[in-house]
Amino acid sequence: DRRKENAVVRRIAANVLLAAQAVLAAAVLAGCAGRPGGPASETDPVPLTAVLGIDLDTVERIEIRYGDGRGLMVTDSETVRGIADRLKAVTVRESEAESVGYLYFMDLFQGDQTRRVGDRYTHLDDRTYETVQNEAGRALNAFILSLGRERMPDLLPGISVDSFS
Repeated sequence: DRRKENAVVRRIAANVLLAAQAVLAAAVLAGCAGRPGGPASETDPVPLTAVLGIDLDTVERIEIRYGDGRGLMVTDSETVRGIADRLKAVTVRESEAESVGYLYFMDLFQGDQTRRVGDRYTHLDDRTYETVQNEAGRALNAFILSLGRERMPDLLPGISVDSFS
């Protein structure tokens, strides 16, 4: 009788341990689904153009504000088109992350509409979108930093354009 009870207790303990391990594994996997140190992403990446709400081909001017507070007004149609073309390749995913600091953000002007796009986070219609850090996002960041350094050579001296490649 004692042996049967011990066998049953051992079997129950083994099942409880397996269940606890399964719950722990699920929690770890859910936490790893997002970026390191942040909440898990709940959406798949989508093109920035799908959430932006304006046609990038008709943007008239762009105002860029860099992380050190300096700004740059872009009105030259060729440069505006160069930025817009790079933005078309950017993908984002909805995020619950709180944005802290920035390399730059830019306001895109189309008629009476303005949209703000950040290097890492874009806030549109009470939603936050995080830029997917892929080749397109890195290329945009390098271009915007290079553009600023053409006019302000000492812009953000601690950041290398090469760090985006």
